[in-house]
Amino acid sequence: MSHLVADAHADILWQMEQKGGEFYGSSDLQASAQKLAMGGVRAQVFALYVSPEESPDTQLHHVMRQLDLFYDQIVGPVGVVAVSSWSDFFLAEQAGQLAGLLSIEGAGCLQGDPAILRALWRLGVRGIGFTWNWANDLADGCLEPRNGGLTTLGRVLLAEVDRLPMWMDIAHLSDAGVKDVLTLTSGPIMASHANCRSVYPHPRNLTDEVIRELIIRQGWLGLVFEGNFVAGHPQSDIQDLLRHLDYVLKLGGDDIVGFGSDFDGASHLLKGLEDASAYRKLAEILVERYGKSLAEKVLFNNFRGFLRRVLPDR
Repeated sequence: MSHLVADAHADILWQMEQKGGEFYGSSDLQASAQKLAMGGVRAQVFALYVSPEESPDTQLHHVMRQLDLFYDQIVGPVGVVAVSSWSDFFLAEQAGQLAGLLSIEGAGCLQGDPAILRALWRLGVRGIGFTWNWANDLADGCLEPRNGGLTTLGRVLLAEVDRLPMWMDIAHLSDAGVKDVLTLTSGPIMASHANCRSVYPHPRNLTDEVIRELIIRQGWLGLVFEGNFVAGHPQSDIQDLLRHLDYVLKLGGDDIVGFGSDFDGASHLLKGLEDASAYRKLAEILVERYGKSLAEKVLFNNFRGFLRRVLPDR
């Protein structure tokens, strides 16, 4: 039996831009249209990622190219539905099509300008993470040794994120940056692709305090398939990932947890979860382990509920 799946993070657009891959047909993408369909994926967040080593102008150029790829080569009448509102999502759901959403991963492209953020919002972008792993002019990333929080400019941009509104993605933020976000905003927050620091102590993983805050705020947490964040050894597999899921459930996160694979961006994918088609096997394991109702929440319904809360109606 096929189960619906939502995936909150994949670097499909980056791979297509960098390597010229195709989304449809025979494709080397880990999250190609065919593999997503085989895995039962009906909602996919397409990350807009650019190397933070590029200049802000160049980053914006690449983001615009990736947006063009999304609308020119991915969105189509029988393929992906571009979703920027709840009505878009509902229509995609009714038609049995893949709902495609857009989120920025690393906001150097904004050049600190709220006008660029507003323009990207009008182009359909509904989520944003301020940093990748290192510092930029908005905040420190999770691997920045000084562990600084949001800059003055970051606070200005956060206020605009709240106003539009967009969801704020804390997956790559420093601990101090996460604390600032939780202090300064009551808007929607997700960690699109992160795991539990209490299960495996990596700075890309979330503390119990942050996970509990996501639960209280009805945010969202997508467990990631990057082996370096799951167990840190070459043979990391689905069972290692399930330890993170068990832990989130133990904390009371059964309404806010799902998956953000990092397909086409991860450097060490888990054994048994090498591409999006493997979601079908993962779904079977979840149903056997947790029962059908909870499995369906984790696979799809929790993310659907998050989108219902945060997307504009039209």
